[in-house]
Amino acid sequence: MNTARTFRVAWLLSLALLCAGPLLVAGSAQAASPACSASQDWITNPAPPSEIPEGSNADFCDFYQFAWQWFFQLVSPSQSDPSLRNFQINANYPILQATGTNSCDPANQSEVMFVRRDKPIAAGTPFQIPERTGQAGGGDTIFDQNGNVVFYEIRFSQSLCNVAQIQSAPNYPAGTTEMKSAWRIITDADKPNYFWIEANVDGVPGNELLGLVGFHMAIATALHPEFIWATFEHRSNVPECSNPGTAPAEGWSFTSPTCAVDNPPSTCNMNLAAPSTSLTGTPSEICRVYHDGTNTADHEADTNIADIDSLNTQIQGFLSALGSDNPMSVWQNYMNVGALWENDVTQPSSTFSNQRGSMRLANSVMETTFQNVDPTQPFISNCFGCHNFNGSGNSNTIPWASLSHIFDDVMQGQCATPQDVQAGPIWNNSQAAQTCPKVCNSKGGWNGNWKTTEPGNMSVCGCCGG
Repeated sequence: MNTARTFRVAWLLSLALLCAGPLLVAGSAQAASPACSASQDWITNPAPPSEIPEGSNADFCDFYQFAWQWFFQLVSPSQSDPSLRNFQINANYPILQATGTNSCDPANQSEVMFVRRDKPIAAGTPFQIPERTGQAGGGDTIFDQNGNVVFYEIRFSQSLCNVAQIQSAPNYPAGTTEMKSAWRIITDADKPNYFWIEANVDGVPGNELLGLVGFHMAIATALHPEFIWATFEHRSNVPECSNPGTAPAEGWSFTSPTCAVDNPPSTCNMNLAAPSTSLTGTPSEICRVYHDGTNTADHEADTNIADIDSLNTQIQGFLSALGSDNPMSVWQNYMNVGALWENDVTQPSSTFSNQRGSMRLANSVMETTFQNVDPTQPFISNCFGCHNFNGSGNSNTIPWASLSHIFDDVMQGQCATPQDVQAGPIWNNSQAAQTCPKVCNSKGGWNGNWKTTEPGNMSVCGCCGG
């Protein structure tokens, strides 16, 4: 399907602010000494840090300041092309293409939108890239209140293209960045309230307006190789389940007035989704299960909520004070839902007590059916449930490590002509994980396959070639 698109930047300031509660404008008495402080420089002159303070020197606030500063870096106008934001520059952040396509080849960088599919829910389950628009089959999808399907795009930092180099180390290089964004069809009247693009998503001549409704961001640092996971949403997406509050003037995008209440009727079927192959369908009914991705019983829940809410309020104040022609003013319509990281990176992330931040983190329009995070279950459906970090001393980059599904797909896209290379005797998967990345280091990287050709004497590793 033709999915070429052109980008335009939404320059207009929202006429109606969508956040409930008082705004803290830069310089006001209320913003004088928040426990976790923001800076307008993050917006006007972004220079995000490369690291979080180590160990006891870091607190929750440091991680949320890190997340916001990197968000503003990624969504700021690009110096090379001011009509695009930094995250839209393909040379720096390629778009993940269909399975089997080399996403790192500039010739393959077609603009694509995807319909959301089920994420893997068990360790070792192969990652399935969402189907291209019009070809979704078997995957759960959601629809906004206009009955239009939600579209998705996946981007990653260019560093993930160095497959063999990455596999030679246990962790991804510091600065590795992965992004997933969610978009819904909007009208011209909606444009002032959304960061928007134009895209051909239905094959019919002419482009549709798409407004950004969700933005995932995962960034690895040297001290946090498990990645710092943060997610942002449009303020008009959904109400909270237990405290719906007042709907925005234009209504919630994914919740009807009948269902945006405490104890909604059972007919609302809240936070459910079903497979669909259509671009239109019955509107989904969605609410956010956990405020700031946090249960009050979670570790340092009060601190986590206070830091998220404080920064959201301060930053909206800074953004609302910008002129209507400022390309950053549109971000006042978005908020940080939370972030997730590990306390002790020598240990695996599968231990819930080792996780920190928003321990029930989920994006309502990207993880709709995964919001009921239950730490008593074998599968804990927050970020680390699907992206498990194996701790120090173990590889997090081999094909079945499961930390980055995007890297696995990037690697497979570069393995169009694999070749078997002799590696001596290999007895099991653990030995293969140690041997094959070395054997394939100069041959494009390891595709995860190995086999014994002479029992007790010779095995081969599947190298990507090159």
